[in-house]
Amino acid sequence: MSGNRKNAGRGAAETWRVLWPPRRRVQAVLVLALAVAAVLLFRVRQDVRQARIDLRMVEAAMAGADFEGLAERAPHLLGLAARQAAGESRWREVADLYDEHAEHLPPALLEAAEVELGLDRAAMEDAAAGAGEVAAESPIEPPASAFEKRLRRAQLVDASGIQQLLFDRRGRPLGSIGDDRSLTLEANLPAGLVPPELATHLLPPALQPPGLAAAGPGAMAVSTAGARALRLTIDRAWSEAAARALGREEGAITILEIPSGAVLAAVSNRNRRSRWRARGDSVLDPREPASIAKLITTTAAMRAGLDPDSEIADMTCRGSVLMDGERLYCAAIRGRLRGLTDAMASSCNVSFARLAMAVGDRALVEEYERYGFVIGGPQGAAVPRNAVGVVHEYRHPGKRLGDLSIGLEEASITPLGAAVFAATLSDGLRREPRFVLQADGLLGISPRTPVANDPEAVAVLDPSWLAPLHESMRAVVSPGGTANRVAPRRLRVAMKTGTARGPDKPFHVNYVGFFPSGRGQLPRYAFAVRVTAQPTSSRIRRAGYAVTNRLLRALDGLVGEEIEAGARETIRLTGATGAGP
Repeated sequence: MSGNRKNAGRGAAETWRVLWPPRRRVQAVLVLALAVAAVLLFRVRQDVRQARIDLRMVEAAMAGADFEGLAERAPHLLGLAARQAAGESRWREVADLYDEHAEHLPPALLEAAEVELGLDRAAMEDAAAGAGEVAAESPIEPPASAFEKRLRRAQLVDASGIQQLLFDRRGRPLGSIGDDRSLTLEANLPAGLVPPELATHLLPPALQPPGLAAAGPGAMAVSTAGARALRLTIDRAWSEAAARALGREEGAITILEIPSGAVLAAVSNRNRRSRWRARGDSVLDPREPASIAKLITTTAAMRAGLDPDSEIADMTCRGSVLMDGERLYCAAIRGRLRGLTDAMASSCNVSFARLAMAVGDRALVEEYERYGFVIGGPQGAAVPRNAVGVVHEYRHPGKRLGDLSIGLEEASITPLGAAVFAATLSDGLRREPRFVLQADGLLGISPRTPVANDPEAVAVLDPSWLAPLHESMRAVVSPGGTANRVAPRRLRVAMKTGTARGPDKPFHVNYVGFFPSGRGQLPRYAFAVRVTAQPTSSRIRRAGYAVTNRLLRALDGLVGEEIEAGARETIRLTGATGAGP
């Protein structure tokens, strides 16, 4: 019997090998795999198609449009439309829609919306009749969605003394401005992420009450004197990157989008952690510009008809220069200088003081004025609104002219003004910094107005001056420069460093720059870094370098690939036309 079984088994195996040889088995497996892949691909395509439909429906709901089409094609998404309408006190519209399309809508649609919003039908009917405000509380407290949290906050605006809700440029919550014009940030945001002066100093007068009614998608129906919201130009991702870059150092960082003047980040840190602590710097605190002012001296010489490169190439730096009997000293003893790029990279005081002597104090003060400095005001005084900084006197004889030429004692600048200054150097146009992008609904989901070029930009620099100016600033981050290797290569940063110590204050640095620079690309972002509260110049320079390095590495993560791709496209296009890079 056992022998018969073995023979039968061998026969079956032999039959299997004949009918399904290895080649045919491989083919069968491949066919099966292709069939499974085809089914999966079909399902993925169906899911993508449905996702696209859902996305269009969500966009329609957010825009407050086409409720009927939404109900017919995607009934489950009408809940979103209902919540949106609730935010606009449009309950009656939802109720009418329910009555009209009851045959193909979920019967519990409005009931589910009531539970989700924590409302009841009586309150809904009161709102529809205009008899009062919608209640924000309910005995039922379901888990709150992000959307519901926004709606609850919007409903509580008047009751909690909030005058304006603030959102970032992408609609993410930032905080609020109270009736007393004080700024309160969202609970999960670090202090200093939004300038505290924003509430009282930076909002344009046209946007002050009662001129800003809440309107548009996502807004609740309120009067011009009631609650309202603003979408700021500030970007939370950029601001949080800047705050992390500051770390424990006292100071401030500002970043601008150059074409529009939009402020993407304006963060500060008042850590107060050592005996050298200052008051801490907000983005509007004035301090000496230090060596970033050498860029102003350079363009003043250009405006006077001088060639700074050839002028400096004839100079020798032995560590000081005599100005009307007083000496101005230089830490970078360079000997024979090789021109503007060499002087800017090493930040030679002597070369720029001598340029200022050739230009004269009146022309230099007027150059400061063109960049947005106001003339007149004691040292340490607040900088007037919308000014870059202050030059304290009209006349600067002797060594005071040298101090003004290198940014010491005779002038002051704010971190916000320093970023505006850097943006002006990038393309020669001075713009007012913008913090307000548009009025928004109280839910912060209105479409964002595209940021375009600033039509009110003022021409400050001759376009022919930009190439040598930018070359000298790129040398600062190159070998031998004062900020060698501070920036990732693909950002192609051009910048200038400055270090100073004001009377009775610790040392501070101002670093300014922009990117990308060169390869035929137009600069898009300008930045300013202020770090203070260190007892020696060497320690403050190390701290300033570390903060700037962290900042630029973070920005490289945000826009580095985009800039690199733009550079490749620029090179390809210029190569196709036979033009140089």
